[in-house]
Amino acid sequence: MKGILKWPLIIAAVVVILRVANERAGGSPILSSALSVVALHTLLAPVYFAIRIAGSGAERPYATLLKLILSYAVWTRAMLLPVYWLARVYQWPEPRFDGLWGPRSNAFVGFIAVPFLTAFFWIVASVVVGGAIGAGVLAVMNSRSKPGDVTSR
Repeated sequence: MKGILKWPLIIAAVVVILRVANERAGGSPILSSALSVVALHTLLAPVYFAIRIAGSGAERPYATLLKLILSYAVWTRAMLLPVYWLARVYQWPEPRFDGLWGPRSNAFVGFIAVPFLTAFFWIVASVVVGGAIGAGVLAVMNSRSKPGDVTSR
């Protein structure tokens, strides 16, 4: 499974850049919502990983799937940390940055607490939800490709 994270991480980086560019340019909120890293690491990447793992014949496919989802979620959330920090410094008004700056937020809250707690929440959610979705896809893919199965002949 070497290199399986390369393109999904490149896509995530592009999504992060496009979303920030759209928000800073005053673009459509609908487009900003569509450019969601959460959708990538919670839904799309687990399905992609499951399909790739099912086709590879990996020895421990479910463990491999969970490790890939965890790695991908951690790396994509790490990409967002500088965005949260910039939002704090420049006081970006988007609702997703609520609590990073203002009279009720000190430096610790804006630079550490909110960004890292948000990352932790989404990493856990991705492993749980994405793991369930990916495991379902993996189970379906594996049931259709078992050798000796009457339906696969």
